Amino acid sequence: MVSVKRAIKSLVQAVASQVAPVGWRLRRSERLLVLMYHRVLPAGHPDLEFEEPGMFVSPQTLQMHLSILKREFELVHLDDWLSDSGSGKKLPRRACAITFDDGWRDNHQYAYPLLRAAGVPATIYLVTDLIGTRYSFWPNRLSRLVRGGHEGILMPLLRERLSVDARDSTDALIARCKASCSDAEMNQLLDVAERSIGTAASTARDLMDWEEIREMAGSGLIRFGSHTRRHTRLRTDVPMDGLHDEIAGSQQLLAESLGAAPRTFCYPNGDHSPQAVAMVRERYLGAVTTQRGWNSPTSDRCLLQRVGVHEDVSSSATQFVSRLAGIG
Repeated sequence: MVSVKRAIKSLVQAVASQVAPVGWRLRRSERLLVLMYHRVLPAGHPDLEFEEPGMFVSPQTLQMHLSILKREFELVHLDDWLSDSGSGKKLPRRACAITFDDGWRDNHQYAYPLLRAAGVPATIYLVTDLIGTRYSFWPNRLSRLVRGGHEGILMPLLRERLSVDARDSTDALIARCKASCSDAEMNQLLDVAERSIGTAASTARDLMDWEEIREMAGSGLIRFGSHTRRHTRLRTDVPMDGLHDEIAGSQQLLAESLGAAPRTFCYPNGDHSPQAVAMVRERYLGAVTTQRGWNSPTSDRCLLQRVGVHEDVSSSATQFVSRLAGIG
């Protein structure tokens, strides 16, 4: 039965990959596709041992994506498209803006050379207080513990906070934690687990530093947006002063450090309360979510939809094009 389902899915993807581009070319209305990437990791990279499947593409896959996108779309800076849309300028019928979340160091190491060689613009969303630090996001810390064989220490701590099953995959465990705990709670819990083991989960620098960011900014191809100060999920339990600190504070730091205020914002984990959206609307030209879909000039510019692309769903041209078409 599983093999039959896979065969049907492959057939649907194959058909969609042929039909969808024809439909894109025939469409007369103006549309914007925003792609959501996170990490770019080559084969053999040590982080592949613990990284979530939905968090990375290989350099070869990204290069293939860029080739297809250049053929099918006009590649634009997201903030330029928003500015042109707001001023009534003529927009391309098929526009695509590429975004990367979090500011991973591998964006500079592996994505930037490919973007530069292809002449493709992109926006990278930075967590300003974490730039150049040894901070590790809690899903990565949790994954390192699980895959390092430390479930015996970790699982009892998790069961005190939420209902977990030892049979859960690492991805399912992370999803349960995201739904039930704040980032601060997870970091505190993992601090306890790591102290029990007697070592920190990682000493490597996961995120870019200011030198790398300024190098990319100087190219003119790469622009930077805000992803808050501490990757705080902007849910209804975040007080107004906390929202202001994360939304306005990150914008101010980027303005001071790069010489220009970022014009777009990205909600961590896609979480956004009405208060957060209102505050973003006051300060930014637009903002992106994790909701899947395409956009039009009439879309809410502070709740823009994106299509997430990662290795396990877009490593072939057929998979990639069909995912852009809403399949897979």
